[in-house]
Amino acid sequence: MAIRQVSMEEELPPEGSEEEALEILRQVPLRMPSYELKRVNVTQLLVDYAPPNGSGYARPLNDNRLKILRRDWDSMACSPLIISRRDTGDLYVIDGNHRRNVAFDKGIVTLPAMIFSGMDRAREADLYTKLGTVLGQTPWTRFQSRLVAGDDAANAIVRIATDNSLEVNAISYQDGRIQAIARLDSIYLRGGPDGLDWTLKVLWGSFSGNRESLGEMQLEGVFSFWQRYAALVDETEVVQLLGAAGLNVWHDRAASIWGRSDVGKRSNTYGMAIADLINDTWRRRGKRVKELLPAWAPNIAQLAGGYRMGVRSGYSTNSDRAPQHLGKEA
Repeated sequence: MAIRQVSMEEELPPEGSEEEALEILRQVPLRMPSYELKRVNVTQLLVDYAPPNGSGYARPLNDNRLKILRRDWDSMACSPLIISRRDTGDLYVIDGNHRRNVAFDKGIVTLPAMIFSGMDRAREADLYTKLGTVLGQTPWTRFQSRLVAGDDAANAIVRIATDNSLEVNAISYQDGRIQAIARLDSIYLRGGPDGLDWTLKVLWGSFSGNRESLGEMQLEGVFSFWQRYAALVDETEVVQLLGAAGLNVWHDRAASIWGRSDVGKRSNTYGMAIADLINDTWRRRGKRVKELLPAWAPNIAQLAGGYRMGVRSGYSTNSDRAPQHLGKEA
């Protein structure tokens, strides 16, 4: 005997009714994070540390910050720790690791805490990132927590770097590793996957991951070249000419440009050095002036239809920087 399958839609009351909302909640229960305020024993707390101390999102303790906190400790000024109670019952510190350590050093074994339940690890990492924006995390620790939280941009940056035989890793300075995390983020924000991929392809193809080619100015210089000239020159030719010239020649050309020309920010010298190298080669091949790359525009906003630096969707220069009663008209 065949059994007819009844869909949720067929079972629901009329659309938009209170009965419909209650029926949806009954069929698909929502699990919302809840919290409680209480004192916790600091010895029973855990921390989900980021690499190399773990696989999570939290940065290690900072000696200087511990020293200042010990010197200026004031129990009245100690805000509640932010804690996540996981399904296992373990309590993980999202915010307050330095405070719990200094408290323990001073013989204080309990501290006030806001304990959340129902958060998964990705939500913990997301909250850690947002709290760290205020508390001064490094770009690397913020990036690590974004990865744990499943941030699309962070994962795309890692994937693009990996596809170009490079590693995003701020822990040690060595060949093949990019430590300039904030610069990668900035390039991805402005140029998207295409801009970042072109930049890393050129650098890897030219210098095979030499660590001196992966600094902030070098990354930004190649990207700024891409912004101005990518449609006018083949990527393969850029790699061949830059690689043949060598890293020292690139550095020297950039330094020479900085000493004689106003090109805006210093990283532009590395982009302009590539343009000069290509034009010099093309001249030797007999190209006419009008066939060369055009003059470098110090400000990318000068280019018709180009990216306007500093302009972001949803940002207004008239926004109130010191609001009092939010949501009320002045």
